[in-house]
Amino acid sequence: GALIYSMNRGAKLLSRSGGVSAEVQYQRMLRAPMLVFNTPREARLFEDFFYPLEASFMEAAESWSNHAKVLSCQLLTDENCVHLKVYYATGDASGQNMTTTCTWHALTDLMRKFRQMHPEVQVEFVIEGNAASDKKVSLDSIQMGRGIKVVASANIPEQLIQEVLRTTSEKFLTFFDPARRFAEKQGMIGFNINVTNAIASIFVATGQDLASIHESGTGFLDIQPTSTGLACTLTLTNLVVGTIGGGTHLPKQQEVLHLMGCSGQGKVERFAKLIASFALGLELSTFAAIVSGEFAKSHEKLGRNRPVKWLVKADIDRVLIQQGMSGKFPELQIDSISIFQAQELDSGILTNLTQRISNKLIGFIPVRLTYQNESQGPFEVIIRSKALDTDLIKGLHLLASTIDTELADLIFSSKDALEYRNSHIKDIQLNQYLDSVKYPYFPAFYCSVRDEHREIYLIFQEFLNKQDFRLRNTENQPEVWTADEIKLCIKAITIFHQQTDPEQLPAVKSFQPWKAKSLYIKLLQILIQEKKTDFPPDVLHYLLDVLDSLEDNSKEIQVSKTLIHHDFNPRNLMFRRSGEPVIYDWELAVIDFPQRDILELLSFVLKPDFRPEELNSFLAYHHSFYPVYSIEEWRKACLYSMQVYLITRISFYEVSAILANYDFSARVLQTSLKMLDLLRNS
Repeated sequence: GALIYSMNRGAKLLSRSGGVSAEVQYQRMLRAPMLVFNTPREARLFEDFFYPLEASFMEAAESWSNHAKVLSCQLLTDENCVHLKVYYATGDASGQNMTTTCTWHALTDLMRKFRQMHPEVQVEFVIEGNAASDKKVSLDSIQMGRGIKVVASANIPEQLIQEVLRTTSEKFLTFFDPARRFAEKQGMIGFNINVTNAIASIFVATGQDLASIHESGTGFLDIQPTSTGLACTLTLTNLVVGTIGGGTHLPKQQEVLHLMGCSGQGKVERFAKLIASFALGLELSTFAAIVSGEFAKSHEKLGRNRPVKWLVKADIDRVLIQQGMSGKFPELQIDSISIFQAQELDSGILTNLTQRISNKLIGFIPVRLTYQNESQGPFEVIIRSKALDTDLIKGLHLLASTIDTELADLIFSSKDALEYRNSHIKDIQLNQYLDSVKYPYFPAFYCSVRDEHREIYLIFQEFLNKQDFRLRNTENQPEVWTADEIKLCIKAITIFHQQTDPEQLPAVKSFQPWKAKSLYIKLLQILIQEKKTDFPPDVLHYLLDVLDSLEDNSKEIQVSKTLIHHDFNPRNLMFRRSGEPVIYDWELAVIDFPQRDILELLSFVLKPDFRPEELNSFLAYHHSFYPVYSIEEWRKACLYSMQVYLITRISFYEVSAILANYDFSARVLQTSLKMLDLLRNS
């Protein structure tokens, strides 16, 4: 998981930096037969025999292939042994088999001639005496050449080092030279971070000889400072690859080579350049993770560990559903079930984020039931599989660690003060509670299934078929909302605020953002540093000041706090055709001022150019349900709630946009800032 993520990040960095300059300096394949004589004198006798016939030997070797060309021969005598090193160019093939065949036939013919000339000499020979360092690393291969020598280089601007790699060139240079210097003292051959990871993955995908990964991973990384950032170069001295032959003909491997534009004749140099370029990207991404403190965190969050028997699709069977639904529908006898596709379903930001760090089956599972009583038609149910609150934190931690490792640490250390605490339990408790009090504005609740040992938390609910509802997933369409529909939602959530008893819901806690003050300071500071957001610096500094007095302000406001939805926006709202609003996804519910829900709704459904009278009208309508409070006290709670919304939620959207922009975030920020300005001045 971490490798895939890092290779993608490295590729993104190089692409945004203008690409890679790559050069193939040569391609060679070496085969080195060994001849064993009885005495050193006989070995020297072979040297005298060979050199006059060298040209004919090379010609004979080339005759056994349409592609091989002998570049040079070298005789090396070691006591009574002679090593004949034959260097070839092998075209688009990696060439190990080709050179073996060519060398064997040429050598066999040569030895026949030698024995005719010197019948008194006893000699044995083998096709390879290990002098070629085949599938091994050696200084001789690095210096003389075996495989392709390719150099990839790129100039990385400082801005992209900070934006994409989330570190600085200064950090790179602080650690790079000392690490390389000590590697030399340790006797390391070459110097790189993890070149073999990139090479191994591409070898597997493209049908290369996996036994050659070892020697092919010999790499020399160099990083030098420039006036604008870093000049980065990776040299692979022994890349043993081909675009024809071996496993390259296998269907899937051939498909990958085709996608890379590297299939067939005349493509091996492009292939080598791409491998070096991807490896360079991985080098930079991995080293950045190391120097920024992200390395351990990313492996922790992107691993493949499955400590418990998690829910899988096969578990969604007739027995599970019959067991769950029997409490609500004891007469229901299920004949069959089928999981179907519902394109309109969106699991939501948090679930999508959590799915990046977990292989659990989480999110929406639409199921169609048929009954043993054939007079009844199919019955559709939505099963919502909830992620643990710890999984949500891990997903947020992963996202944050790619942006700023200190931010990631603060998310983890502040987890008990965040709205995500008990999220999986809150959603179940609230649905059960709302069903028991017959709250009319949420999807029909059927049952829940919990298995703490297997980390299974399921909610069975009415399937919200898009044909039966309107204003669905309208977070990017404020223009479709009318004043009457906004008021209906305000009324529906106010009934929830006023009639829900927090004591019946022990998993829901009071929201006290000052207990995570360091986290929110960091979020605002990142936005100040980024200078790319539409968040004005003066407002960010104002909110930093507000954080210092948030707890005192909360205590001074003479408005009772209630249980609130805390994610009350069009992503979690729709209307039945009859005109009733439907509210769902209660996992972030907390205890806070009721104004918080109203202001979040308005930030989504009002256009950024709304008139002040519109805001005042909706806030006055909400206040009409609470005549016991003065308008002045009411507006204080509104201002406090707007501040908290911007500090804790909008800042999260904006910081997340560094990596993954949400379509609605810029517009909602603009609307929220205007609302803040009006509330501050009223």
